[in-house]
Amino acid sequence: MRPTRPSRALAALLGAAALLSACDSTQDESAVDAARSRANAALSTSIAASSSAAHRPLPTAAELDAQIKRALDPALPDSERTALIEDGAAFTDAIPDMYRALQDNPHAVYGVTDPVFDNRDGTLTATMRLDKDGTGTAVRTTVVHFVLIDGKWKISRTDLCGILRSADYRTPACG
Repeated sequence: MRPTRPSRALAALLGAAALLSACDSTQDESAVDAARSRANAALSTSIAASSSAAHRPLPTAAELDAQIKRALDPALPDSERTALIEDGAAFTDAIPDMYRALQDNPHAVYGVTDPVFDNRDGTLTATMRLDKDGTGTAVRTTVVHFVLIDGKWKISRTDLCGILRSADYRTPACG
């Protein structure tokens, strides 16, 4: 049975009466306006952050590779080096171990390879190749993650420790 025109009108009238009675309540209009403003500001900030993250260009494997190689560059100040690593300050004492790994393996060939995957959770996944003696006969590969922190992609602490372990180096920073 279809509602008749008078029953729709009655429903609209009752709805309007309910709205008017809510408006006549003793609610503090300034509190409602302040709450509405805070909610709108929070929503705007969230939308802007999501939009910014969604439109952030992903780094290429070559860019991530350059970042890792930069972190191992002896000419780079330690503060800049540790800034490239998630929880980088924990690796300050491990820097000599990284240099020793490079010095002990002067023919080592390593690098990040394509493809780079966006995990859509603030991390990227890529593959790292390590040829410890540079001959191509004992190439190891490992998955490496980069974490977006303060707008910069940093190598995951866990994965850096995995790379060091795969090169047969232990450091207190990795436990």
